[in-house]
Amino acid sequence: MTHYAEMKDDSIQNEKTLLDWAVQLCPDSPRKRIKEWIAAGRFCLDGRVVTKAGMRLADPGDSLTMGKPEKSAVAWGHRKRIHPKLVLIYLDSDLAIVDKEAGLLSVPTENQSKISALEVLSNYLNDARGEATRRSFFGTADPVKTLPVHRLDQYTSGLLCIALNDNARQHLIKQLRSHNFLREYIAYGDGDAATPEGTWHNYLKLDERGYDQKLFVEPEEGATEAVTHYRVEEVFAQNHVARLRIRLETGLKHQIRIQAAAHDMPLIGDRIYHPSTQKAVARKGAQLPYGFKRQALHATTIGIIHPTSGKKVKFQSKIPGDMQLLEERLKSSKGEV
Repeated sequence: MTHYAEMKDDSIQNEKTLLDWAVQLCPDSPRKRIKEWIAAGRFCLDGRVVTKAGMRLADPGDSLTMGKPEKSAVAWGHRKRIHPKLVLIYLDSDLAIVDKEAGLLSVPTENQSKISALEVLSNYLNDARGEATRRSFFGTADPVKTLPVHRLDQYTSGLLCIALNDNARQHLIKQLRSHNFLREYIAYGDGDAATPEGTWHNYLKLDERGYDQKLFVEPEEGATEAVTHYRVEEVFAQNHVARLRIRLETGLKHQIRIQAAAHDMPLIGDRIYHPSTQKAVARKGAQLPYGFKRQALHATTIGIIHPTSGKKVKFQSKIPGDMQLLEERLKSSKGEV
């Protein structure tokens, strides 16, 4: 007597679900995430998109491939305002790039009850209105994580990168630590630069409160190395002010602000590290230097290696209106502060 099992074709015996084969193709990714990728149409079989994780098939070999999506929630050059102080400029299944206005926290803090950019994005992606976005970019209606990669001070404006899954965050943090994560800023320094371009190399240590930084010229116990590169873009000689393009190599709290001050170029409007601004703030009702109410610092450029595609991508932001007005004031003034 011949048993039915003996008559089965070997290919049928070797059948598995599409999800099983996809897991083998992406061994470093969680099974749940791969299932979401399948539903989002990121896998192809013989060049055709397949979206049913449970479909059974024999070993597909090289005919099963995974695409390299870099979808954007809004097309390049378009911006979507998701909060009065936050604009979404890029979104895919791994990360988001947002443009933050001064005054909005970048991440939640223990001492602040105000909403942060991280929470604004989470609310936007995870409320009922965001379901279509989640299905389009993540292949699921399940909640999406928003994970911090780096930070901006509350009153620094500009670009912020937010990871949307643990793997992407690990990739991006690794780029930060290996100095492959480009972060450029525009700043207005109140003073004369020693050279047209150069590097500030110091050591920083948080004070006892953990809020302000202390700067050291030589290595100090408990202090961390801080390296910042700068280039003078324009000099407003009548005011002894320079517009600086700054590139971070390391990224410590208040790094640009305290290093600029230590090199005789405190940022206009800096209430902690600019002596004249400190004095004006202490005298309630006194006019702030140049009438500028926050540190003149804007994160203008982010450049990363995309965690999924491996491609280099760059995002840019123009300086905001208050800094444009500051520059106009500097160009038109005759040494008035």
